[in-house]
Amino acid sequence: MKWLTPYEQELSLAFAEAESILRDLPEPFRKPALDYLDKFHALKDNRSKNYICYLVPFWLQPLAGIDTEISRRFAVANIFGMMYYHLIDACMDEPDKLMPGQLPLAELIHLEFVKLYSSCFSGNPLFWSYYKKYVNQWAEAVSSETGSDFYHENPVRMGHKAAQVKLAIAGIMSIADREAEIPRLEQAVDTVLVTLQLLDDWQDWEKDLAEGSYNSLVSIVQTDLQIPGERRPEPEEIRQAITIHGTLNHLSEHARRNHEELVAIRDLAPDLYEFHDFLRSNLEEGAREIEAKVSLLQGGGLGYWLSKNI
Repeated sequence: MKWLTPYEQELSLAFAEAESILRDLPEPFRKPALDYLDKFHALKDNRSKNYICYLVPFWLQPLAGIDTEISRRFAVANIFGMMYYHLIDACMDEPDKLMPGQLPLAELIHLEFVKLYSSCFSGNPLFWSYYKKYVNQWAEAVSSETGSDFYHENPVRMGHKAAQVKLAIAGIMSIADREAEIPRLEQAVDTVLVTLQLLDDWQDWEKDLAEGSYNSLVSIVQTDLQIPGERRPEPEEIRQAITIHGTLNHLSEHARRNHEELVAIRDLAPDLYEFHDFLRSNLEEGAREIEAKVSLLQGGGLGYWLSKNI
């Protein structure tokens, strides 16, 4: 994966630096912070991989012409930002499962996030106006999610749940004196974040349905089956929609349209474009695999058994 492999060494250094910073937290928070960081390590197996959070600073480095050290600083900042928002989201989604010290830990990590950006932009009001903009986008998205249908009404709001990722764009383009490129790159990252959310919604629909969280795949099934808004689809209705009616094709088609839009920034940010192609291909492959299994079942049970056992 050329959007990842060239940056693995720098990612390793970024996570090592993040670990070093967290080791200086007060004793009660040190081990929980380090354990939480380990859950998201980009280069370890069986971890949650939020690649776009860590890699945007490196993907934009050739365009901006900045030092690798600056890109790494923003990558470390984005690691802390990702950790902070995950902790806050967990507090909002599952308040009854709040761990002791979770909110103070979140604030300590957020402080490190702000300190790293402040070291570059303490006297830059334009940069902090972007920071305010992205926090506002996040706040509006997470607070209105349960009462809105983002997929059908305004899909970009799905991506705004990770709007803070774009802070690296504002930072790097400001340092490079290329602020004029910020709107195009913002829109491109929003587009990638939407596709990333579509992929997550496919993988997490059962969990989201059980917890009452918004999920685009669930929303599509609810609309297609004309289920009244006062109830959500049953799990079996969603499984049938995926396996019989090809509902996953809605998501893969949306990702395909998003990829066509990103052609405009292919030369500007080629790694971002290739990362989106990776997401798009995963969705399309998933839809094709389901269609192939359905075809085997329709062709007879023996053919399906042979395909699974030989």
